[in-house]
Amino acid sequence: MAVIPVEMLAPANGAAPSNSCDPVSNMEFTQWELDDEARFSFTIPDNFLSSDNIVLRLQESSPSVSARHTWQATTVLFRPGSDVTNQQSISETSTLECLSSSTPDQLVSRSFAVTGSILKGAVGTHQISAGDLVGITLKRIPVPAGEDPNAIKLFDLSATHCIDDTRVSDCAGRVGNIIDTVRDLFNESTGGFLPDEFILRSINRCLQDLAQENYWRRETWIPANSGIDEIDLTSAIPGFQDIHQVRFSGQSMPMAVLGSFKEFLEVKTGGGSRGSPVYYTVQNCSLCVWPPPLTDMASGYCIYHSYLPAALTCTQDNPNPPVPCAHDSAFVYFVLRQAFLRDRHAPGADQKYQEYAQLYEREKQKLLGEGDPPQLSLRPSR
Repeated sequence: MAVIPVEMLAPANGAAPSNSCDPVSNMEFTQWELDDEARFSFTIPDNFLSSDNIVLRLQESSPSVSARHTWQATTVLFRPGSDVTNQQSISETSTLECLSSSTPDQLVSRSFAVTGSILKGAVGTHQISAGDLVGITLKRIPVPAGEDPNAIKLFDLSATHCIDDTRVSDCAGRVGNIIDTVRDLFNESTGGFLPDEFILRSINRCLQDLAQENYWRRETWIPANSGIDEIDLTSAIPGFQDIHQVRFSGQSMPMAVLGSFKEFLEVKTGGGSRGSPVYYTVQNCSLCVWPPPLTDMASGYCIYHSYLPAALTCTQDNPNPPVPCAHDSAFVYFVLRQAFLRDRHAPGADQKYQEYAQLYEREKQKLLGEGDPPQLSLRPSR
């Protein structure tokens, strides 16, 4: 069991608890009146056991005898790479009703799980991973009867979690788990033939392979410039992979896709002036539109496109693949395919390469099936 001490409390929406010091022991504590609340946050460590819950531990006392009070903890999961303004939906609330000791001012230990109300090791239905940021708001809320009239003295606050003793790699998050699994299956624990750097490069090559299958998709608004009928998509959209649909600002219907650049040139040669773009095609990495826009617009085109996510790292910066945890085996099989390709002169390496290539393709198809947007009628245009 590992302990994450809470060293600082920040104000929340309501009244904040006050700081004080015990005159006898000189121990510092916070005094919690009814409806006081405060928040704190911490990063999930690399050795976090993903199937376990986070437990909040409190060391408290009250001058009252056999009186009741209740703690409420609201846990919010912030995932790196996500829009934090939309993370409030990834939350859950837990409560703990307490009965003070039969001896006044006696120090009592309390603990309660602040995750796992729906799924163990998760906030709501979102599984917690190493590198995630967890925010917890602690509040003293009223009980139906027998409320403690005194302030609760909170001497210590910490979060506990179970340690994953199976981790070997020093890399953070799920990347570390993938590296450990690769080494287990390759029967190479020292990193002499498969160093972390090689495995990480192979994991990022797997990201590129999945991006070429158009797995990751999103909408991006890009500017429209007056009279310009050709836009460099690699400059306008970081990580651009392929276009699936284009809308021009103010138009209810998507722009019509032309079958080829030759067809685009024929439409362009047919004449016309500036206005609202109606047609588009993609030539290499350029978006070609006709007619060209009449005026400049900061948000002119809404591009629905596939893209390549940011490269994964061994640090807390970006250690978790942007796919469901259940599909991490896709990265494992891809890396092992690369490993046996690297070791192709060894006896039996070709056979193992083919074996892991088939396993990877099978797992990739499962992942692509889950990621395919429903009712998507348009397909990539080249």
